[in-house]
Parts: sequence; structure tokens; C-alpha cells
Amino acid sequence: MDCKPNYYSVILKNCSRRESLGQRLDKILLRGRLAIKLALDNMPSVIIYKGNTNKILPILNAFKAEFAAITVLPENMPPVLPLYRLYRNFDKLSLDLQALLANVPHNLWLGEAIYHISPASFAGENGALVITSHALYFIDKPAGDQSSRWLIIPYDQISSLSPAATSPETNLMISYQDAAGCQNTMFIIPKEGLNAVTTAINQAKTAGHYLVKLKTACTVCDYVSESNTDNASTEEYCHCGGQYQRTLITY
Repeated sequence: MDCKPNYYSVILKNCSRRESLGQRLDKILLRGRLAIKLALDNMPSVIIYKGNTNKILPILNAFKAEFAAITVLPENMPPVLPLYRLYRNFDKLSLDLQALLANVPHNLWLGEAIYHISPASFAGENGALVITSHALYFIDKPAGDQSSRWLIIPYDQISSLSPAATSPETNLMISYQDAAGCQNTMFIIPKEGLNAVTTAINQAKTAGHYLVKLKTACTVCDYVSESNTDNASTEEYCHCGGQYQRTLITY
């Protein structure tokens, strides 16, 4: 069996509880508090570059505990590309949406595929709903602001999505769990685009590229198991006496 360790990079996209996450990371990462603070203040950012499985696992648990939005990339990171290079229908969007999305930091899409983009409104602001392989993004830029802002809802936090009862032709209700508890968020989408949005979300969730699991294999016998990263065994050795080799499974 090849015992060469696998290495991974973790991209932190967003976290509403920066201070709490920083305290957790300060106990795990071998870097100073200032470096951690700078990484958190500059999200989206590369928070871990090529760490091995044993170092990545406790960090993933910290991110999950703080409801952070992340992507995990195996081995070498792909090039950082603007959205128009990732989404083949970018030139079919309205000029307003193209201008809005052109100013979003490119790191926001690192490690993700773009399934669909639609104009949408949320909380009285007009913007874009971006459906990726890992999450839903609402991007807007309120009048007077110098830069765009984003709301990210990772798929593993979503419990349901359905047309809103008040206006099922245009309103999409998303129920999810975040740091503040259970949320019900409603996006207003053009009537002709609602079906495409819901189809893209379901396709992305079914594909499961946002999932990260742990594969444990014995270096001596044929024992192999897969589990979620937050409830994986921490045993170092198999019942046969062989040492476990652990790798992350990223899709």
C-alpha cells in the first residue's frame, strides 16, 4: 500500500463568528494570533496550505462548529480564475449582473464549480444568486458601498428549499442552520428563472462535491472504512496491529 501522505488546502470563504473561530484556530494552528487574524479579516483566503490529514481534521471540526463556509482542495490548488472564466453563460447575464460579479474576489470561487447564476432580490436588495457546487451565494452591492458583499449558505447547513406560500411563482424559501440558529431566508427570483434555479440547486446537492469524508485503511490487513470527518475514530492502530492510514475524500 502506498503510504505517501496526501496534502490538502483549505479555503475559508466566510464565517460570522470570526472571534470565536480565531480562538479555536489559535489552539490548533502553528502560527501567531496576528497571522490568524489577518487571514480571517481577509476572507476569502487560503487558511491552510498543503496540510496533511491529521492536521486538517481538527481544523475542519473547528470550522464546522463555527458554521464557516469552506472548500477543501486536494494536493495542488487550481488557478484562481475570475467568474467569467468559470461560468460559460456569463456573457448572457445582464450587464448590471456582469459588472456586479466582476468585482467579487476571485478566491470566493476557488475549488468550486458554477452551476447557475440568476438575478435575485433578498432583504430589499437586488443582486445575483450564484449556485455553486458547494453553496448558495447571494451577491449584492448596496448604493454607496465601494465593494460587493455576499451571503453564503453551504449545502450541508440547508434543511429544505421550497416555493414560498405567499408567491410560489417567484419566491424561493431556504431553511438552514447557522451560528444564530434556524433561519428561513426568502429570495425573490424572476418567474421565468425559478425552475432553473431550483433544478441547479438540486443537481449541485445530488452531485455531492461539497462533501468531505475520511477514509481509514489499515496498512497490513484489508480493513477500509469511510466516515464523516466529525465522528471519525482517532485510533492509531487496527485490531490486527497494523497502522491506520487516513486520507480525506474530496469529490
